[in-house]
Order: sequence, then C-alpha cells, then structure tokens
Amino acid sequence: MTTATLDETDYIIGTTDAEIDRLGFQHGLWREAALAAWRKAGIKPGMTVMDVGCGPGFASFDLARLVGPSGRVIAVDQSPKFLRALEAGAKHRGLANIETVESGLADYDWPTAQCDAIWSRWCLCFLPEPEQTLTGIDKALKPGGLFVTQEYVDYRSFQFAPSTPIFERFRDAVQESWDKYDGDPCVAMKFPAAFARLNWDIEDMMPIMHAARPGDVMWDWPITWLSQAPDRLIELGFFTEAEAAEFRAYIEVRKADPNTLLMTPMVLEMRARKPE
Repeated sequence: MTTATLDETDYIIGTTDAEIDRLGFQHGLWREAALAAWRKAGIKPGMTVMDVGCGPGFASFDLARLVGPSGRVIAVDQSPKFLRALEAGAKHRGLANIETVESGLADYDWPTAQCDAIWSRWCLCFLPEPEQTLTGIDKALKPGGLFVTQEYVDYRSFQFAPSTPIFERFRDAVQESWDKYDGDPCVAMKFPAAFARLNWDIEDMMPIMHAARPGDVMWDWPITWLSQAPDRLIELGFFTEAEAAEFRAYIEVRKADPNTLLMTPMVLEMRARKPE
C-alpha cells in the first residue's frame, strides 16, 4: 500500500462535513467531563482562555459562555474549514467573544502572558513535536495560569470482547497512521517530564476510561468513528478494501450482540500551573 501525503491544513482523521458532525457528537458525550475540568481549574467570567486545536469549536462555544461577554476565547486551529464552521456556529449562538486564529501550532506566533488558562483536548497527539507547543503554551500563559488537557495515554487499551484478528489489524493500522505522520496516540505519557522542564506544578491527574455495551450512551462515541475510519485509512494507504469489508462485518456483529464489551482508549486529564 502507498501512503498519501497530508495537506498542512488537514488531520489524520480528516476535516470533512461528516467529521465535523462526529466531533459535535463526540463533544456532546465528553462535554460534562470538560465542564468538570474547567470548574476544577477555576475558569470563570472575565478570563481569557485559549482553545488549542479548537477544531470546529464545540469546546470553544462552551468556554465562551463560561467566561462570559467580559471574557475572551482565543480559538487556534490549522484547518480553515474547521474555523469557518466555528465562526458560523458562534454567530448562530450569539457568541461575540471568540477570536479565531488560523495557524499550525508549530508556526503560531504565541502571544505573551495573555491567557489565564489554556485548554487542549486530542490535539497534541497529532503533533510531531508536542513539547514545542507546550513551550508556546507556557509563553502564552500569564504567571500562575493553568494548562488543562485531556489526551490519550494508552491507545492500545481500546478493545472489544469478543475480539478477532481484524480488530487487532485495524488498531495496528491506526497506530501506523499516527507513526507515519509523526503523531503519538499515547502522548500524555510524556507530559509529566515535559511539565517538569517548564517548572509547571501538576495539580491533578485523572485517567478516564469507559466500559460500554450496545445501547449504552458511550458505546456510540467510538462506534461513530469506526464507521468512518476504514475509508480514511484506505484513503491514506493503511488499510485495504478487503480489510475494511472484513472489519465492517465484524463491527456489525459486535453491534448486534448485547454481550459485547467495549473498552474506550484511556485518556489522561491533567491540570498544571505555571509558576507565579
């Protein structure tokens, strides 16, 4: 198989309309976890908060409501399509306190000491040099500011039971795609050491993992992605049509079996504070 080249504004998972819809559905399921993390971080009206890798803006909308009209959200993403969706969504919701920035994080001219808090979820895992972005985040945080993140820490914890070799092959293909484009689906393993180099104080660490069966709310989160992922892996050259057909048949069997167990990939939520 020949792998494709990603446009600099694209992501491994794509930026299609279907992906925007999926990200909205995903945020709906993870919204309470995000709100809880922001509450623990003390994000409140009047603050300036940056959403790093904001995508089409579903977290940005909630942050904008949280900081209120007297606050500001700086939403940064490399995808113009995602940002257009964000701007349209903000207008539809009557949110005038979101500023969008189109930039890859490696090229972003980080502001100096402007942000009370910076949020990132499933963004640093796509980057070849996440520590470079963390250095930029450190620059943008005010003294005493907080970085709040939810990132994958153990992607191979993503499992079905009963399993078959085709699911293992699929998971390997996903890993190969991350490796090819210099991402890391276990990026949060690097965070404690990276935060220490920045002299940040880790205030909280919490793993998040869900067990689900067909019919459970959290079941639909990975299942929705699994319906799109084979096509994207074929497009990028990491999966064949025959493998995709076998994989889809396996997923249909699992969806029809009420005794299927799904373990979602483990996420690590962390909150770290820049020194005063």
